[in-house]
Amino acid sequence: MNGIHGCTLDTISENDCRMILEWIVGSHAPAGIGGGFSWLLAHCTDGVIWGRLPAESNSWLLASAVFPDVSPSISESNLLELRLFGEKKEILMWKNDGVLAGRLIDDKEDVKDDYPTKPHVEDRILLGDRLRAGPKGGFSLVGSADGKQQTVPIECSEQDFRNGRWPLRLRVRHYFEQDPNTGVVRVAAGRLVSVFKETS
Repeated sequence: MNGIHGCTLDTISENDCRMILEWIVGSHAPAGIGGGFSWLLAHCTDGVIWGRLPAESNSWLLASAVFPDVSPSISESNLLELRLFGEKKEILMWKNDGVLAGRLIDDKEDVKDDYPTKPHVEDRILLGDRLRAGPKGGFSLVGSADGKQQTVPIECSEQDFRNGRWPLRLRVRHYFEQDPNTGVVRVAAGRLVSVFKETS
């Protein structure tokens, strides 16, 4: 993937994926993992789990500990896909035929502002137009009129959802590559950056 501009991509071994998973559920951070992660989003066979890594801490806070009736616990047996992310990098882990696999994507400043392959940031709307419970332990249970709900790693108030607002956002960063023969530019990779409330 040498043609992708604005980031580096590295494979994560199965053993390292397992150590990262152990860190998330309560162990110490694996050697060499470095800092820069603030958020966690996991899709499991029995639900979605959000998490956060507070500043100056090395221990993940998971929605499953705060709202266990809504958010399941993470384990190797139920994991489908997991992302640890922050402003500059992301770890993505997944199951491939029952085996853990992963990759690290890390920003690098190598694309000029006027290049067609400059990374692009997009904000996506997250589910939630009402507060169902919380905030509690840095998390809020939010939902929608059709009964869907999730526990987000943000402290929300009823005021955030006034007049039917959907204030929760997920920031995504897209990376591009350009075909040297045709000049065609395409999205080559993407990662999560942050989760936040839109206040205006």
